[in-house]
Amino acid sequence: MKTGVIILGHGSRTVEANQVFDSIVKMVKEEIDYEIVEKASMELAKPSLAESVEKVVKAGVNKVIVVPLFLFPGIHIQEDIPKLLKLEQKKYPEVEFIFGRNIGADQKVAELMVERVKEVG
Repeated sequence: MKTGVIILGHGSRTVEANQVFDSIVKMVKEEIDYEIVEKASMELAKPSLAESVEKVVKAGVNKVIVVPLFLFPGIHIQEDIPKLLKLEQKKYPEVEFIFGRNIGADQKVAELMVERVKEVG
């Protein structure tokens, strides 16, 4: 079974924010053992989730793992993304879609915040 991964961010109008997102996706791609790793944005930037799904499906995947690069479980996580994934499932019934967890309260995030506080403290 060929699997594609989509890292889903919020999206931004700023070049700098999109460059950071690109860098994170590149780092993820280097660390995981999946041939196809793409990015997608909910809004304000391209590609959209639908565009990235189309790209990975055209590459021949049977399974798409969508992992949100969102800290909190807000409306995008709880409602918007599940709705979008249902639409994609209807378009591609032969493909399995899996929606991963958002980042959430994680010790690694807390450790990173401690580092940032120490940088300026």
